[in-house]
Amino acid sequence: MSIFLNILFLILGIVFLIKGADIFVTGASSVAKKFKVPSLFIGLTIVALGTSLPELSVSIASAIKNSVDMSVGNIVGSNMMNMLLIFGITILIKPVVVKKSSKKLDFPFLIAITFLLLLFCVDTIINGASNNIITRTESLLFIASLIGYIILSIINANSERKQMFKKPDDFQFSYHEKTNDKSSENGENNKNDISTELTTQQIESDTSLENETTLSQDIENNEPLKEKEKKKLAKLKKKRKNEDKILKNWQIIIFIILGLAAVVFGAECVSSTSQFLALKMGMSEALVGITIVAIGTSLPELATSISASIKGENELALGNILGSNIINISLILGLVGLITQVSVSSLILIDILILFVCTLVFSIFCMARKNLSRWIGFVFVMMYVAYMVFAIVRNYCF
Repeated sequence: MSIFLNILFLILGIVFLIKGADIFVTGASSVAKKFKVPSLFIGLTIVALGTSLPELSVSIASAIKNSVDMSVGNIVGSNMMNMLLIFGITILIKPVVVKKSSKKLDFPFLIAITFLLLLFCVDTIINGASNNIITRTESLLFIASLIGYIILSIINANSERKQMFKKPDDFQFSYHEKTNDKSSENGENNKNDISTELTTQQIESDTSLENETTLSQDIENNEPLKEKEKKKLAKLKKKRKNEDKILKNWQIIIFIILGLAAVVFGAECVSSTSQFLALKMGMSEALVGITIVAIGTSLPELATSISASIKGENELALGNILGSNIINISLILGLVGLITQVSVSSLILIDILILFVCTLVFSIFCMARKNLSRWIGFVFVMMYVAYMVFAIVRNYCF
């Protein structure tokens, strides 16, 4: 009966983690919109941080209980799942185009921060120490590196915006189609004049290149677009209005408080029940962190990325994965290291080494190619399956 109740609380905890993170992201995004923070910055930081809240809560809760192996295992397992399984599924749904800016900043930083993690965990090799420890100084370096990354991201985003729009008026486009006046006497099949002007606000609501291309193509073909285009613009405007809907101040406060409360409660449920089940099933804390906890806490990234891919927002999916993996190491592990001394066992060290190798392979694939086709997604998924098989076999056979 106790096992059944713990499994029930584990599921309940994961539900609270996911829903709490979703509510928190909604509140945080409204804050960002109110203060007019760049959307790219929101995607790389607030959304990534929101989807990483479950990992943050579980890792800190485990660290307070001195379950360091579960904390580190959760981070390693989540990063592996984000890169290989979640992004692999995203590519299988729809191929992804990788931006040059990500190749210059995001991927190199992900490799660097993962290498830094590996470097901090090999004290026995470098210093001849008796065990591998991530010190508080090294934890502070993780957090400082994240601050530096955020600053570079903001500079990079502003630079891109300046290049794309050198003048404020560049947002305005006009589509004009002039045809001869309709003349029934001459029997000519002329069509009505069309003049559709998109203002700055409309362009922001219609910035989908596909919609703009369709508009211009229809006009060039001299189709009677007046009524059709009015409907299109009305629909796009309504969609934009819904997307830009900002919560009221009191709603933002409630969303943030409830979201954080749900995440904290969910983290406590997941952390406590996972430890209990690990002992009952003969699993190590590291394996529980890498498998059950990592999969549970990575569900927000999974839901966000798949939803983004279905909607054609593959850049958002990639940004979410990169941002989450960077935050998992630099912020979450950094905070865990400030709370308690992180002692890295030889078992976890092997997983960190595997994580670094997989991060290299993942980044090289993404940086070497402009378009990531479905076969690459299949390779990523198979890599994750192989890692899971290795982790389970190692736990019970060695």
